[in-house]
Amino acid sequence: MLRATLKGMAARKARLTLTGIAVVLGTAFIAAALVLTASIESTVNELSEERYAEADILVQAPEPENVSEQLAPAGVPGETVAAVAATDGVAAVAGTVTDVVNAIGDDGKIVGVLSPTMAVNWGEMSAARELREGRAPESDDEAAVSAKFVADSGLDVGDTVTAYTTASEKTEYTIVGVYGYPGGRDSLSGGTELAFTTTAAQRLVYGGQDAYTAVAVEAAVGTTEAELIDRLAEVVGEHGQVRTKSEVTEETEHQTAEMTGLIGNFLLGFGAVAAFVAVFIIANTFSIVIAGRLKEVAMMRAIGAGRGQITGSVLIEALTLGTAASLLGAALGVIGGLGVARAASSAFFDTAEITTVVPAGSVIAALAVGIGVTVLSALVPALRASRIPPIEALRDAAKADKPITGITVAASTLTAAGAALITLGLTERLGEQNLAGAAVGVGAVFIGMTLLTPWLSRPLVNLIGLSWSWSFSGRLGRRNAARNPRRTAVTADALMIGIALVTATATVLTSAKASLEDYFSDNVQAELFVTGPLTAAVQASFDPAIMDQLRAVEGVEAVADSYYDIAMIDGAERHVTTGSDLDGLIALFGGTVAEGSVSDLREDEIALDAASAESAGVGMGDTVTVLFSRGEQAREFTVAAILSDNDNTGGWYVTQTYAEEFYTPKPTLAIIDVADGADIAAVTAGIETVIAAEPEIGVHNHDEYLAQVTVLFDFAIIAIQLLLGLAIVVAVIGVVNTLVLSVLERTRELGMLRAIGMTKGQTIRMVTAESVTIAVFGALLGIGVGLGLGWALQQALRDEGVEVFAVPTEMIIGYLAAAVLVGLLAAIAPAARAAKVDILGAVAYE
Repeated sequence: MLRATLKGMAARKARLTLTGIAVVLGTAFIAAALVLTASIESTVNELSEERYAEADILVQAPEPENVSEQLAPAGVPGETVAAVAATDGVAAVAGTVTDVVNAIGDDGKIVGVLSPTMAVNWGEMSAARELREGRAPESDDEAAVSAKFVADSGLDVGDTVTAYTTASEKTEYTIVGVYGYPGGRDSLSGGTELAFTTTAAQRLVYGGQDAYTAVAVEAAVGTTEAELIDRLAEVVGEHGQVRTKSEVTEETEHQTAEMTGLIGNFLLGFGAVAAFVAVFIIANTFSIVIAGRLKEVAMMRAIGAGRGQITGSVLIEALTLGTAASLLGAALGVIGGLGVARAASSAFFDTAEITTVVPAGSVIAALAVGIGVTVLSALVPALRASRIPPIEALRDAAKADKPITGITVAASTLTAAGAALITLGLTERLGEQNLAGAAVGVGAVFIGMTLLTPWLSRPLVNLIGLSWSWSFSGRLGRRNAARNPRRTAVTADALMIGIALVTATATVLTSAKASLEDYFSDNVQAELFVTGPLTAAVQASFDPAIMDQLRAVEGVEAVADSYYDIAMIDGAERHVTTGSDLDGLIALFGGTVAEGSVSDLREDEIALDAASAESAGVGMGDTVTVLFSRGEQAREFTVAAILSDNDNTGGWYVTQTYAEEFYTPKPTLAIIDVADGADIAAVTAGIETVIAAEPEIGVHNHDEYLAQVTVLFDFAIIAIQLLLGLAIVVAVIGVVNTLVLSVLERTRELGMLRAIGMTKGQTIRMVTAESVTIAVFGALLGIGVGLGLGWALQQALRDEGVEVFAVPTEMIIGYLAAAVLVGLLAAIAPAARAAKVDILGAVAYE
């Protein structure tokens, strides 16, 4: 049996190769994901160790206890650093001052929006910097910059750069030097950097306070690490935390693992999709192959082969295929993962040096998935083959497929049960299990619809095929696609699953985006918005003095500015807003005051929306304690106004008196209401003139502002389109495999058609029509299932603000076009093979 199995495989190399490609893709992505994440983690960890290469112990700022303290972190006081330096057993100390900074390039825009720019002091032990041009900063109005900053900003030695943080005013600095890092790197971790004198860096980061972000400590000879830690802990006290370099490195490694985990999970998603879709392709291939070997299997049974031997022969074939494909996929994945890691290291970490790591687990996981998927997929066809009776060897007629009544009834029941669970969950009739019940229902509907595909295939395929039934070839192609519902269904499922998943996700994201746009358009009364890029690491702010100039622009009806903070209110983190005109700010955002008034809000009074009041358990006249991000002490406020619930005006409000204690002590947003009848273009031009001195901010209309707010949705949609691309690649393989096997199966039939006058062109068009019909059938099913699941998810998220159900029409049109392309591409090889069938040989084919 083993020899017979291997000989049979050797005779079907082309078919098995097509099937194996799907396994190769899945295992390659899995191996690549694990190799990539391991290599990047190792590289980043080594780079982070270079920051404090000569340090033994680090004294860092106190651990933030809440978000408010994270926004405006405290540093290690200068007097504490002096005490550390004077501690017995300390050989040397070097204080580091660092934080994210906004630096403006020669185009007036913020440099490094997605990859932030860091401000540092030119230190001795913090990170090895190698001057390439000029010198280090010597006065407080000078800066040296990293080579990557020069490339990204367009500035160079002798130019002036403007920089600021949330704690400092905009200040101009003369660039006096350009530096790089060991290994010829232009940056240490992919970002840009500016180095200042310690005093200048402290002015930027801590508003001029004598404080340090971290202090690197080198132990004197003869002093143990444990002894020095104990001494330093007494000296530092509550002003910092004493940690070993290994502890800091471990924390960095954990953060790196979280970052690379996102990349790895994304690639693992590709592998999961490929492996899942491969199940259908493999099962379909083995089913068709066994159907074509009906007499062969029956003859083997007749000469004494047992059911177990027949099952084993099919599983050995699957095991051999899975092992070979998985080994190839794992090898390609390792090579690809290392290649992508090098590219990512060069692009994001700016280093030609990368620590390549190939974990044994990456290869083992890829092999386990590939082999497991292949063998499990072949199990049902193997069992079916073992049930073929020996009498089949004596029959000339082909055995008809089994009826699909049983699976149709089961699938319908499962789909109906899933729909019922979704309904009960969305109508909150399942108690505490509403969300879980709805989620189970979604899964049941998805599986049920997949199992219902054979029942749906004949009517839908016939309907789809009407589009090209005007020709003889088109009619035959349509009938060929409909003649075997099971085979057509399993082939279409490969494409259906991928499109259903991405359609559902795209529908939810599009609905969320549409809900935000709809709510924004209905409630916000302003037409223009003055703000910086919302993706900047430090939100761009502007001089409050320009507010009066904005109000004076011709055609401006009203202007309101907004300051933002996260404060601790009665021990809980709360969003706090202020502005020079709270009444105008709330009104322009479509909010209303339900109780009290914000017009005459006193310095000891606070306002909030109804939802926040309910959450905090407070009402009119109650007292709350507030500590702002940069506040030195908590203050008591009395609730003087409660706003009606509105997503745009949610949170707490205080007078502008406390802006200096906010995380960002300047306005980050101005909203402008244009007078009726005024020319918006002219008003926009007037505003641009006013803010010309603030190049990092701009004026945006509704659409432009919303585009910034919803940019993350766009990135997510692009990501799922990539998943669709993979599903399409695998689907092409599935359709090609099915058509090639179908052509072989119908060799005599094709020969007869050619014998009675069918031309090669008609044969090609017939196979192409069949291919396109199957692909479009799968796409339509996927779109239908995806829209249904997307609607269910949107309904489940209504309480989270996703109130509008929006269909991603353009994407759906693209999916259908992609399905037609899949059909055309998949038909190329099978159609060419069918057209080359030898007429006499085919008629005599057995």
